[in-house]
Amino acid sequence: MTVYYAVVEDDPLDNGGNSHVIGGTPHATIQGPDGKSRGQTHLGHKAWCSVCQSVGEIAAGARISDYLRGWDEILGAKEAIDGDIVLCKCERHPRIVSVYARSCTYIDSASGAPAAATPAALASAQSTGYDEQFTLRDANGSPLADTYYTLASHGTLIHGVTDSYGRTARHETDGAQAVRVYLGHRQEA
Repeated sequence: MTVYYAVVEDDPLDNGGNSHVIGGTPHATIQGPDGKSRGQTHLGHKAWCSVCQSVGEIAAGARISDYLRGWDEILGAKEAIDGDIVLCKCERHPRIVSVYARSCTYIDSASGAPAAATPAALASAQSTGYDEQFTLRDANGSPLADTYYTLASHGTLIHGVTDSYGRTARHETDGAQAVRVYLGHRQEA
């Protein structure tokens, strides 16, 4: 079973910087934890990638069963879900991270490959079996921005620095694995 979340304008991409969703529909909004209502995003809407400095189209990339995506009759498009990709100029297409619409969930008990994907999106989505991103927070619940971390999984250490939201990079594996997260750069787990 996998839980997915809706996507709205301003949701960030997993490649950091100021990369974010810039498209959303004004006739379907979701209120975020900050109290602001934002337009819900659909496949085909756009996102800004600050890494390659381009605007890319949002394509199916999350491994949600296609029938769970809502359909917007006015737009003639399916809803975007966190984990979908942005077809910008980057070699590895960034994924969308839902931040402002986590009150809208999709529970998929039989996640599969995306059925509505473009060939580029399908190739990217099928390249790994699992991926996860972690948000590091302090004791008060505030994100630990620009913080060194180490992910340890099956003897492999991955070092990184959290983004401005306290998020790690996505950790991709071929199957389910236990992952430990440490603050700072460690040389051994």
